Amino acid sequence: MKKWLIVLIFVIGLVATAIFQYQPILSSYAEFYTVNNASSGADAIVVLSGGKATRIPHALKLFTENYAPQMLLTDEKKMNVRFAHLFSTNEEIAQAMIDELKLSVPIITVPSIKGGATSTFDEAYDLRKFSEMEGFKRLILVTDAFHTRRAYHAFQTVFSGSEIQLEMSAAQNDIFNESNWWTSDQGISAYVLESIKYPVYLLSSRNATFIRND
Repeated sequence: MKKWLIVLIFVIGLVATAIFQYQPILSSYAEFYTVNNASSGADAIVVLSGGKATRIPHALKLFTENYAPQMLLTDEKKMNVRFAHLFSTNEEIAQAMIDELKLSVPIITVPSIKGGATSTFDEAYDLRKFSEMEGFKRLILVTDAFHTRRAYHAFQTVFSGSEIQLEMSAAQNDIFNESNWWTSDQGISAYVLESIKYPVYLLSSRNATFIRND
């Protein structure tokens, strides 16, 4: 058989595989970024900044299922200090959702070392300092599913040497998930950007504050 024919058959095979198997491949790619290992009995549920519409409701669900007796919110740096008062804070949004659900949830905003976090690493430093002061032993971190692996890496890096145990709980949304993310602009943006952000976090130092948390 001629070499060009062998190559042609090989290429056709690859194309056919891509056409008929792209969904499982893309789903597996997204599932790699999801870390979901939370269990009940933690000291607190920690909601990372960003994704308020997904992360806070998921944290409240965990609270109602007795995963932890309180909820912590990280403090993010204001993008525009001049008009910051026109926008609700994480705590105000959380309280509004708590009131809507008619719940009673203790919430605390974690003090920021540098006046507001600008990266997941910043949030980790803030949380470690606060947790050691409070004597926490185990925490559940809540963030969007696509952000869980990167967040887990950042927090494990910063908490290295600490006796505090960290677990992740992935928040989902009503637009996309691991099995259909490529069908929406939001999903494509989230997972394509994550393929850039995650390697950068792996290669960066603990002070990688140049990476935005979103």
